[in-house]
Amino acid sequence: MTSVVVGMGPGLGLALVRRFARDGEPVAFIGRRAEALAGYETDLRTEGLEVRGIVADAGRPETMDAAFAAIRARYGDPDALVYNAAIVEPARFATPSGVPVVRYGNAPGWRSHGEPADFGYLVDCFKTNVAGALHAVRRLSPAMIAKGQGTILFTGGVLAFDPWLEWGVTALGKAALRSLGLSLHKELTPLGLRVCVVAIHGTMEAGTPYDPALVAEAYWQLHRAPPHGGPDFHFKPEG
Repeated sequence: MTSVVVGMGPGLGLALVRRFARDGEPVAFIGRRAEALAGYETDLRTEGLEVRGIVADAGRPETMDAAFAAIRARYGDPDALVYNAAIVEPARFATPSGVPVVRYGNAPGWRSHGEPADFGYLVDCFKTNVAGALHAVRRLSPAMIAKGQGTILFTGGVLAFDPWLEWGVTALGKAALRSLGLSLHKELTPLGLRVCVVAIHGTMEAGTPYDPALVAEAYWQLHRAPPHGGPDFHFKPEG
């Protein structure tokens, strides 16, 4: 069995790859920065994990198609897709941001987009935050459907239910991604696939209930669970 993680970074992306590869299954991960991906691959292989990092941009379908072709050539058709890619940048819709860096809790801050989102910025964000997820599903799900099994997990969040100030554009993307996941659940669950949107209700930080390793474990358990579970999973340990 092979898993694909789209959207690789030092937090949840790395934790997801490590957890999905820990039981000996190959994991391919996709991100935009070649140097960073090479470092992750080296470190994870040093841990004895079978992984492969591939450079592609989730908002550019032609690069993703090349990445999926490379994954199939090395590992065959994937059994699991985790879509974790997103443009995460504080941005308002109608007024300039009131702060240059947005912080919540003790987590590192996020540099604000500054100006209100215009048409082009919103479309660019939508390509990565939502349309890229559909493209990945359309490319990888046919083989899963043919086998009658597979897992598709989307990284959602509390913003899909309750937008926070400064996070209007990201919230819009997470709400649309959730809607996509719910629709895909209705389409693909009868065909044997597991489709779920993981709503993370807090800011991830090591050593807290929202430690990326704990969140990644929840994804793994969803992957191993029967396919008929619900389309929403709320990671909210305090509740």
